[in-house]
Amino acid sequence: MGEILKTENLCHAYLAHDGSEVIALDHINLTIRAGEFVAIIGTNGSGKSTLAKHFNALLLPTGGQCLVNGLSTSVPEHLWQVRQTVGMVFQNPDNQIVAAVVEEDVAFGPENLGIPPAEIRTRVTEALALVGMSDYRQHGPHLLSGGQKQRVAIAGVLAMRPSCLVLDEPTAMLDPLGRKEVLTTVTRLNKEEGITVVYITHFMEEAVTADRVVVLRDGRFVTEGPPAQVFSRVQELKDLGLDVPLAAEIAANLRDAGVPVPEGIITDDELVVALCR
Repeated sequence: MGEILKTENLCHAYLAHDGSEVIALDHINLTIRAGEFVAIIGTNGSGKSTLAKHFNALLLPTGGQCLVNGLSTSVPEHLWQVRQTVGMVFQNPDNQIVAAVVEEDVAFGPENLGIPPAEIRTRVTEALALVGMSDYRQHGPHLLSGGQKQRVAIAGVLAMRPSCLVLDEPTAMLDPLGRKEVLTTVTRLNKEEGITVVYITHFMEEAVTADRVVVLRDGRFVTEGPPAQVFSRVQELKDLGLDVPLAAEIAANLRDAGVPVPEGIITDDELVVALCR
């Protein structure tokens, strides 16, 4: 697997209302390989969303560089290829849905790319099937639930055939059922279709499902590793102002109390198995 996204000492600064400089990203070094599912976590203001926008060249570095398939996002001639490679899904599906009928919305991106109509129809059919929304292609988006709308938004990005999906808190505005729908869809796209996923979230139970978790704080890189490794550092994450999965916290408390619970427990099922022994 090659590198699909890479940041080298990536910095992003902007001017606040009072004219002072705010450092949103401070020398971030991160590599994401093709086919990976990486979750990025951190409290509000940690730089998660700012980083996400660099992967798609919606923001450009003020220092260092961001590379997409080896192409620097700072070079204007690379912009087309960068955005063909990396598709973005945002928090509010209502802001991404532009048409009055689901299939027209999914066709919007390919139409703007100048894809021939027959090919667009194929892409729309495939994209809706991939997110489990084929039965809704003639529906009005306003009739859909939040989770369904977000799946249509994902289909609209998939119809442009990106090899990487960057999702910026895609379930923040959804109820638990909608959150589950979206996470299940994204996980399947990663595991079955091989699409690289960068998933920004403040729900730790979503981050647990990733291959790797990256932790940011105040625009700086804190740590990264497999979920079992990162979420076992319960006190450290809580000191950063982050939640940890409930199972990880209970396991840590039991260990502190002298109960021989193994390290690396982060899901309810793992905790049940450990305790039933």
